[in-house]
Amino acid sequence: MKQNHLFKRISAAILSACLAAAAFTGCSGGTAAEPTVSTTATSSDVLRVAMFWVSTTLDPADGYNGWVLSRIGAGETLVRLDENAELTGCIAESWEQPDENTWVFQIREGVTFSNGTPVDAAACKAAIERAFAENTRAEEYFVPAAIEADGMTLTIRTETPTGALAHNLAEPLFTIVDTSVDEETMDTAPVTTGPYQVAEFTPEMSVELVRNDSYWDGTPGVSGVSVYSVPDSESRVLAMQAGEADLTTTIDNTSLQLFADESQYTVYEALTPRVNVVYYNNGSDLLSDIRMRQAVSYAADKDTYASLIGCAPATGLYSTALACGQDVADAYPHDPEAAAEILDSLGYLDTDGDGIREKDGENIVFRYVIAADHGSSDSALIAQALQADLLEVGLGCELIQTENMADIRAAGEYDFCSANDSTAPTADPEVFLFQHYYTGGSSNYQNYSNPAVDSLIDTLAATFDPDERQSVAREASEQILQDAGSLYVGYIYGNTVVSSRVQGAKQFPIDYYIVTKDITLS
Repeated sequence: MKQNHLFKRISAAILSACLAAAAFTGCSGGTAAEPTVSTTATSSDVLRVAMFWVSTTLDPADGYNGWVLSRIGAGETLVRLDENAELTGCIAESWEQPDENTWVFQIREGVTFSNGTPVDAAACKAAIERAFAENTRAEEYFVPAAIEADGMTLTIRTETPTGALAHNLAEPLFTIVDTSVDEETMDTAPVTTGPYQVAEFTPEMSVELVRNDSYWDGTPGVSGVSVYSVPDSESRVLAMQAGEADLTTTIDNTSLQLFADESQYTVYEALTPRVNVVYYNNGSDLLSDIRMRQAVSYAADKDTYASLIGCAPATGLYSTALACGQDVADAYPHDPEAAAEILDSLGYLDTDGDGIREKDGENIVFRYVIAADHGSSDSALIAQALQADLLEVGLGCELIQTENMADIRAAGEYDFCSANDSTAPTADPEVFLFQHYYTGGSSNYQNYSNPAVDSLIDTLAATFDPDERQSVAREASEQILQDAGSLYVGYIYGNTVVSSRVQGAKQFPIDYYIVTKDITLS
């Protein structure tokens, strides 16, 4: 297939692999699929996907790499979330909860791994236990007291009541992989149950997949899939316009209008649980005082930011895609005068006339660290807009571009940082609260702590009624809002853009799913 100069700029190495007209050969040392997987695919029947992130490995138990395995149509879990973010069966056809510490899953008959090995409860048990052995993040979803396999029946007993367990098993960390194969293949060619099977893999660059002919849920729609990493949104736009990609996602709102011609493209959108958020470092010298956080919150014109980046304006932590995000009042609507009054009351005045207030004789200048997030430039736009609003009330703000966000946050060397985070990654509100706002939570790099919120999160964990869970989560989120713990800017619309030759694509609210069995090419 002819390659243009655009893709040579993106990555000649990726393109030589992903746009090859021949069957998938030459990406890397990934292990070839077993014979039950199709090993031929014609270029006219290969779906070309420009993805914002391709991981360092494809081991679903390694970091968040399971998300990539799921998005490319290879990985599956016991349960999944449909286009309405409703929980539905996948490898498990049904489940029940006989008591508050026990969950019983019935494994679907006829499911096999792509190498032909049947999937039973023992195989599922081994895959889930491997996730716990390899990734400490697993215990943030539930803590098993025992996992038992009996034929096609899988029983999970938990240490404590765990209301979100069924939802949490949709997390791709718990992808069902064949653990009986050589462990060394897990990084490059895990054996899975999805409609497509990994054939070749180049870390952080590309994945080549072929149809899984033993797929349990019907014949997958294309013979193969070429996935290549294009982290920059503008480059993904150019890839679609040049005809070098059939499908891409997470296009910046300002560029979606370029795909308005319905004879050439289709754009799918859905409101997601993702939120554009500015995290405050509640432990920094400037922001440890709630009054300063309140002043910043009042100064921020969040609705304008949301309009700029094409989000639904946020009032709180949870997206209105969730019940717990609905009917939540904005604790700190845009009010620069209120911000100025708070700062005046704190004695932070501009004594030298340079436009910046001082604290202890030094100009107040916040450190705002920025990194591209989720393949979008939204974080930079939000940072620039907030910087301007803070200046209006006499507060300085230095924007610091970084590729080491995790290290900076871990060291506490910041005041603000932006993120595009899913506040309900499994369509349940608990795990995000626990990770980000529980005292000592694994992602609580904003150093937020409130015993009342900790207590509500503990209550949520042991609550099973769906409506009650939403109510408890809403109460916790409202307390975080009153504390001005973070600045929530906008609820994100996910988007998928496809060329006219693609049929059957969808935009799911939960972004574990991009390539599905239903996609076909004309």
